Amino acid sequence: MKGGFRTGAARRHLAARRAGERGTMSVEMVVIAPVLLMVVMLVVAAGRWVSAEGMAQAAARDAARAASMERSVGAAARAASASLAAADTANAACTSATDVSGFSRGGSVEVTVSCEVRLADLGLVFLPGTTTVSSNSVSPVDTWRGTR
Repeated sequence: MKGGFRTGAARRHLAARRAGERGTMSVEMVVIAPVLLMVVMLVVAAGRWVSAEGMAQAAARDAARAASMERSVGAAARAASASLAAADTANAACTSATDVSGFSRGGSVEVTVSCEVRLADLGLVFLPGTTTVSSNSVSPVDTWRGTR
């Protein structure tokens, strides 16, 4: 190769090599595209699960805190229900349970929130159709607070 020009044999060899690689990009895309799509769907599933978990934790924490601030058992149960109705879980597939049996000075209020996360619509065979995320929160009733 003189002066940057290729000889005829080198050009022919390069052209033959390029011709043998035709269509490889198509094959690579056919193989890689489903794998990339599966990774994206797994990220979406993880995002749904994390979002539902955060929503359940926030709802349980806020409801328990609202109930612990009240002065009677009835008011505590109503405050927890109102807090849960105002939470993001009100529009989701969530259930809740409030335990105000320990509502007294130095006692506690416990709220459990469970939410179902839908994964069936993602189309990944190895994921369950739905999974349940639960969160439990306990809030103490102040020992110096007047309760009835």
